[in-house]
Amino acid sequence: MQIPFRKIHEAPKPFQLEEGGVECIGTFWRSGKDKIAIEGRLKGETLFTCDRCAKSYKASIDESFSLEAVDRPVKVEESLDMVECLDGIVDFDSICRSEIASIQSEYHLCPECEERDDFEIEL
Repeated sequence: MQIPFRKIHEAPKPFQLEEGGVECIGTFWRSGKDKIAIEGRLKGETLFTCDRCAKSYKASIDESFSLEAVDRPVKVEESLDMVECLDGIVDFDSICRSEIASIQSEYHLCPECEERDDFEIEL
């Protein structure tokens, strides 16, 4: 779902998407001259890679997120919860994929490794 930046108004509007088995629902609204506020929740199952044994496994996620989309370049010292929309389009599909990837990049252990306290690997 893509919406032109200029067509987003102050009144909150809902959105709902699905990305790879994860539902992304929330609201968005104009929060300033060049800012769009986006609040949402990711809920569903996605693939993770165990950081201990490197096996892929599916697990549930239920995470909320809050960020701002801006139609100008973001300075390094500004918030990390900003998305640049330099082409004037807010791409909600891309935002949801990015939020899912962010959760997947965190430290995760598969159910087998979570149960083991005595894990050793010889290199």
